[in-house]
Amino acid sequence: MLKAKKKIAAIICSAIVAGQLSTGLVQPLLGISNTVYAAETKVIKKAKNVIFLIPDGMSVESVTLARLYYDLKKDGIGGNDQLTMDSILTGLVKTYWQDGPITDSAPGGTAFSTGFKTEDKHIGVLSNKDGNIPKATLIEAARQAGKATGLIATSEVTHATPADFSAHAASRSQYNSIMKQMVYGDFDLVLGGGDRILSSEAKSDNGKTQYRKDGIDLREVLKSMGYTYLTTKDELNSTKATKMWGLFAPQAFAADIDREKVAPTEPTIEEMTNKALEILSKDKEGFFLMVEGSQIDWAGHANDPSKIASEIVAYDKAVKAALDFAKKDGNTVVISVSDHSTGGGTLGMVDLGKDIGKDYASVTFEDTIVRLTKAKASTGLISEQLKQKDVDTIKSSVKENFDFDNLTEEEIKTIQDGNLTSVVNKRVGIAWSSNNHTAGDVGLYCYSPAGVEKLSGLVDNTEVAKYLERVTGLNLATATSQLFQKASVGFEKLGGEISIDSSDIDNPVIIVTKDSNTLKLYGFTNQGEFNGTKVKFDGVIVPITKDGKTYKVQDVYVPQDVLTKFYAYTTAGKVVEIKKPEVKVTESKTSSLITGIVNASALNVRASASSKGKKIGVLKSGTSVTIVGESGNWYKINYGTSNGYIYKTYITLK
Repeated sequence: MLKAKKKIAAIICSAIVAGQLSTGLVQPLLGISNTVYAAETKVIKKAKNVIFLIPDGMSVESVTLARLYYDLKKDGIGGNDQLTMDSILTGLVKTYWQDGPITDSAPGGTAFSTGFKTEDKHIGVLSNKDGNIPKATLIEAARQAGKATGLIATSEVTHATPADFSAHAASRSQYNSIMKQMVYGDFDLVLGGGDRILSSEAKSDNGKTQYRKDGIDLREVLKSMGYTYLTTKDELNSTKATKMWGLFAPQAFAADIDREKVAPTEPTIEEMTNKALEILSKDKEGFFLMVEGSQIDWAGHANDPSKIASEIVAYDKAVKAALDFAKKDGNTVVISVSDHSTGGGTLGMVDLGKDIGKDYASVTFEDTIVRLTKAKASTGLISEQLKQKDVDTIKSSVKENFDFDNLTEEEIKTIQDGNLTSVVNKRVGIAWSSNNHTAGDVGLYCYSPAGVEKLSGLVDNTEVAKYLERVTGLNLATATSQLFQKASVGFEKLGGEISIDSSDIDNPVIIVTKDSNTLKLYGFTNQGEFNGTKVKFDGVIVPITKDGKTYKVQDVYVPQDVLTKFYAYTTAGKVVEIKKPEVKVTESKTSSLITGIVNASALNVRASASSKGKKIGVLKSGTSVTIVGESGNWYKINYGTSNGYIYKTYITLK
């Protein structure tokens, strides 16, 4: 995990101050911004931790269905119980993407993770017309601030929503590059499905095509970086590791309602959430955890009533785990919001032996949801098993798994044709308008500790990211500046010539030469070589490919740390250690102390080392300050006849 101290501007070696770099390059190299840091925003109190839960595809109507399902399954009485998430419902979220009303998960999740709208299929980058520029995610900003980070999904972890928080690509289908970015992204914890994408031995869905052809086993790479790699829920529950990856299925997880039948070694989303909170909460700087209930969306696509109800109930248990932790901890924000709705499902089909359209007042819980509570499997699982089966097998299986009697000849024919789902929907009175995403607003669920702002009302999906910036003091703009400098511009100013070897599309190599020096940057990793010596960088090298086949020099983005080290190494002609100047804590005003220069247009001076500290003054750009100590992300300076505190990001050390 990268700690905040590693991100201090002082990491830039003194050689950079030698005057050979223009102000335009020095500022981004140092992570300098002339905008006010988010921590300076007026918020009553800051939260230390964030648990961001995303029930992918969950519509308001599907929550109603799941609540009734949970309620009647629990005690047989309709209307007397609620879901955990109901207790923190605060509003609605608009889900539209950049150019239209019905969003894909990729732009929907990008709005949540970066605060920017983008176009269809884009992951953590702006649209084609806006240059496919990467934007830092909340998880990346949290990591830059020194917090622990974790990610959970019940799909493959490279699917759109988890990828939106952990990677950058012009297409959500670029699984290989997305997975590599995650592997080298310095997570503390990743749990979900998708083991096949780590191994070049695994095949894709058709059983023929390899996902990865480079012969590299990324599981072994993870182990070499100190991660414990887990494959079963027993391993997850028993591990004492503090740094882990757990991919418990080759692809996505089984549906929650089917898990005991077909995948008993997979953990539940609740179990993964509890383990993540156990691990991440040990970090003194706080944490950011993203949890996705991935298969609510898939149930909506399949119009599968037993799956969508049970997936939401399973997800709600993860919400309860998060909320229980937050209430006990007292310093954690919990937010739950879907990226979009899926399926357009509603309780009110005009086909139930009664015409609900005319006779809805006579329809009972027994006619509808009580029937659904008797389901023992997803309709999708049983439907596949019953294709072309004989009548007796169909009747027996439907009775066992759904408790339906008296199947008609028409229903049996429908089941033999592979559409059991249609039969079940009619029997329980659920209608669907679509097999795809829909445009409806989705529920906003938010819990915040006393004194911390709570997001409420009707808000845009991009406002969710901005809210989490405000209440945590994270800064997405600063993180973007630190992590995504345009390589062609930066290296040109440093006198380097850049080219790309993309003969291996999954492992492009960016080559930068200057004089007799050569820097190789390995795409989608934080690794490189300078004159043959291995080097690690504070961030991942991201080449953007629009078609998944070719790369262009102008579409490569690198962390500031790459440019900083390139300058230092080419100046020395070898890899050299870049140390930050040591700041000695002393109360003396006459000793030989470190001097810094304000590099923002205006910088607030606080009475204490906190954005909540009383503002006691403002320093203009270029002001020289004497540093007498430090506290976390703050410098203690001589100010007037006393001392004050200023944020480190906006000080260049002399």
